[in-house]
Amino acid sequence: MSEATSSSDKLDLSVVIPFHNKAKLTMLAVDSLLKFGPRLREIILLSNNSSPDELEAIKLATVSRPFIKIFEYNHPFNYQKLMNFGVEQATGQFLLLLNNDTELRPESAGLIERMVAKAADPKVGIVGCTLLYGDGNTIQHGGVFLRPKGQAEHLYAGRRYSQSIAADRDVSIFPYDITTDLAMTAVTGAVQVVEKAKYVGVGGMDTRFIICGGDVDLCIRLNHTGMQTWFVGGGFLLHKESQSRAFIPIPYNDFYWSYRSYMQGFDIEVGDRYLPAITNQEDFR
Repeated sequence: MSEATSSSDKLDLSVVIPFHNKAKLTMLAVDSLLKFGPRLREIILLSNNSSPDELEAIKLATVSRPFIKIFEYNHPFNYQKLMNFGVEQATGQFLLLLNNDTELRPESAGLIERMVAKAADPKVGIVGCTLLYGDGNTIQHGGVFLRPKGQAEHLYAGRRYSQSIAADRDVSIFPYDITTDLAMTAVTGAVQVVEKAKYVGVGGMDTRFIICGGDVDLCIRLNHTGMQTWFVGGGFLLHKESQSRAFIPIPYNDFYWSYRSYMQGFDIEVGDRYLPAITNQEDFR
């Protein structure tokens, strides 16, 4: 177990995990991180309008772990406001922004440490990694690339992870090697590592977004300061996407601000600055 301790070898890392009910799911994310992740400073659990029973279950599960801190943010759901509130509570030099429907697997031990090491580079903003669906072999996220009309898409979504990491992978299907570290336009907010000072330096997440879009926008704004977003290969987390709360339709507001932001990160002549080979392939994901 790599529970947080006073040991000098722990990372100065604050993990920020929002949740709405789903105590068992949330604790699976926490326990997997503690078992297979680094020694860390603290875990901040953010309850957003959870029921008393679910919140009490979280409190009982964490009562013997003083480094796990629970905060309540009982306002209408806005992911960006929620995460900014969580970051305000964080005391670590580095942040791991983590969805509560994720799970770190034993074969990816050391991944978080490598992400933090990459984020320590002054030229690096946000750092992300591969996410797989619950079956453990279908890619949910291999990084983010931009389309000409202001859309952001997940690289390799729906493709087989085992094929992407094969030594003889089909480069027509997998032109970019996600076993290696790659500079990218953006990475999903389900798992992001960043120095707190860098996050705060650009004002945190833009609260004009409500449900989604603020994670990619944060990457793009940090890119505009001269930093780069990086994807760390050679490991993954499971992401049981959208198990953490009921489906909420994406409001027009988020599409509008996403378009405004994403077009700032898109090069009309080149396409996506980091993954140009697939920008205009309409059937590529």
